[in-house]
Amino acid sequence: MRAKVASSASLFWDQGKLVWDDYVGHRQHALSIESERVLRWFSDWRDLDTVRAIGDEYFAIAERLLEAGVLVAEDSSEHAMEQRILAQWGSWGPAARSLHFASRTLTGVRFLSAEEDAAAMRTQAYAHAQAGATPDLAKSYPDRQLIPLPSGRPDDSAWPRRNLLDALYDRRSTRRFAPEPLALEELGAILQTVGGFVEVLEQANGPAALKTSPSAGALHPVELYVHALSVDGLAPGAYHFAPTRGGLEVLDRGVGQARSLPALGGQPWLAEAPALILFTAVIERLQWRYRSPRAYRDLLIGLGHVNQTALLLSSAMGLGAVFATAVCDEDLEQLIGVDPTAEIVLGVTALGHPAEEAEGLQKTITW
Repeated sequence: MRAKVASSASLFWDQGKLVWDDYVGHRQHALSIESERVLRWFSDWRDLDTVRAIGDEYFAIAERLLEAGVLVAEDSSEHAMEQRILAQWGSWGPAARSLHFASRTLTGVRFLSAEEDAAAMRTQAYAHAQAGATPDLAKSYPDRQLIPLPSGRPDDSAWPRRNLLDALYDRRSTRRFAPEPLALEELGAILQTVGGFVEVLEQANGPAALKTSPSAGALHPVELYVHALSVDGLAPGAYHFAPTRGGLEVLDRGVGQARSLPALGGQPWLAEAPALILFTAVIERLQWRYRSPRAYRDLLIGLGHVNQTALLLSSAMGLGAVFATAVCDEDLEQLIGVDPTAEIVLGVTALGHPAEEAEGLQKTITW
């Protein structure tokens, strides 16, 4: 059997120890001097037995490193996964793939319940208050000259495109939904407006797709999936929004594991929502033009643009919506059947009719 050092990992020093960080499997191991020597021996493919050339005692160390995933066996499932990651993420370099896979949530990770999370936040807020460490709401330079600007809501009566302010100022995150189902027409209006094409321009360096949200290079790597629970005219299940076909492609009938609390970060408002929009990104679509790892930032910024459009449109339509990233990537990847090395889960937006008007925040500060 041939083995080599795994490529999908990084090394760092921590309190005098050399640590192996497997960012794909979320495992870390402190390396001894002997282990480091074994890693240097297997910098390229070699039969496992050959390590005896530097000492018989190193063979047992190599076996343990293989079991721990620090070494990978040729043609193993770990080797295949590594090859897919390098093929998809190679152009963006090790830092981008380390950031992404290290922050990807795997099946089995336990999220705090809503009650536990609220209790933890109260405890943390109290501790900060006691320490006098509550951060400022906004940055200010009080010793600099101030040029006053109009405050409060602007007057849009003379604007060419009015009524946007209603959607902006009335938008609130909705975590309680009414029992009435979402209409298919309402869901369709959101999907088409958020994910549909406004226009496609043919250019010398390829087509430029125009949508209601901006995207780096007009490439729009973000894809929209739907998990329907209570949508009038749509059977419960998972779907993919296909703007080029003008509709929803059926992926799976049935509620499935997407509605389990672990898959949705223990957040009941997501599990109970009439519909979920699952946002993913096809990284090849962005890498086609942008080879720099900074493009990974563009991808995440693009998600913000797309989701904000969905939230504002929901507000304008009188619907409730809330966005979350604290979800189990691996569970949702399996639900919609995507390869996590090529198409990544970014977050989830819940949609429905609000159970009641969002409660406004009490005014305790005036400027």
